[in-house]
Amino acid sequence: MNNENENMETVGQLEETARKLEDVTTKLENLAEKMEGIENEAKKEESLFNKILAKKTFGILGWGFFAFVIVSLIAQEIGVTLVRMLHSGGGQIPSIMTYIVSFFPLYLVAFPVLLLIIRKLPNDGRQKEGIGLSTLLKCFCMCITIMYIGNLIGTGLSGIIGGFFGKTSTNNLAELITNADMTGTIIFVVILGPIMEEIVFRKILIDKTVKFGERNAMMLSALMFGLFHMNLFQFFYAFGIGLVFAYVYIKSRKIGYSIAFHMIINFMGSVLAVFVSKNYTEDVINKLQSGNPELVSQALTPGVIMSAVYSIAVIVLFFVGLVLLIIGRKNMRLDVNGAPFTRREEKGLVYGNFGMAFFIAACIAMMGLTTLAQLS
Repeated sequence: MNNENENMETVGQLEETARKLEDVTTKLENLAEKMEGIENEAKKEESLFNKILAKKTFGILGWGFFAFVIVSLIAQEIGVTLVRMLHSGGGQIPSIMTYIVSFFPLYLVAFPVLLLIIRKLPNDGRQKEGIGLSTLLKCFCMCITIMYIGNLIGTGLSGIIGGFFGKTSTNNLAELITNADMTGTIIFVVILGPIMEEIVFRKILIDKTVKFGERNAMMLSALMFGLFHMNLFQFFYAFGIGLVFAYVYIKSRKIGYSIAFHMIINFMGSVLAVFVSKNYTEDVINKLQSGNPELVSQALTPGVIMSAVYSIAVIVLFFVGLVLLIIGRKNMRLDVNGAPFTRREEKGLVYGNFGMAFFIAACIAMMGLTTLAQLS
């Protein structure tokens, strides 16, 4: 009898312990739900804070670059007026002076204004894993392909617009480079231009936006870079190679890589392109097509041979880049840990603010005016 009472008492104690454990488990589950709710609320607040910060950042950048454009245009116009006054007696303005009037107001006057406006925006201090030589070579080949395809699109659209108005569209920049002093072209187009443009559109712009998504930073950098040229001839290839330059910088965080790419591209598009065009004259082409061994021999000067070798190399790089763009671009991944915003949110945050809207509108307006001014 005593044993039965003891057993019943033990069973009762176990049942009581089980009830207490069940109560503790319920309380822990409730606590976990509350903690999860608090965590979700914290995430929502963090997401809201990031959205507010992103919109503010992109807005300030938009106003900064809008001021950069407007101040540079005003400063350049003042410079052009002063140069014309100095050459009021007639005569052609030296090409080196044209370069100075174009570049100095941009980077000695407008650039400090940009820095002043965006000075309080923080930079992203994260370090990247680096980028391999093979990837750099692939990116360079892609740049060659994009450059020529983009140039073809820009030239084609300019021609269509010119045809609509019954006029011919002239690429004034290409004419300037063709007729300019080569020393000035190397200094301003090949060296100074790439250095300053990469600092502005890659180093500064990406460092201040990459925290809001690598893809966002890359797209914005390329778009602003293309629009900034305010020239339909240049927009498409500038946007395209801007994507590659931005990708290289985001992955490496070494501005020297994109500067080197930019210098090489500009050297090819200015110095080497002019060298080839001056060697492949109409007379040389006629001699090469004549079928006369003596005339062909006369036409095959060292400059013509070097131009031919360069042209073949460019064609090879073009098709290599084309293949890489088709089959290899999917491997060029960004935001591997996930994008901070949805695609719909990105559009509103990045472009749906007055600052960025004013910058884009100003550049498009200037591009339209430039396109019309180039019709003859």
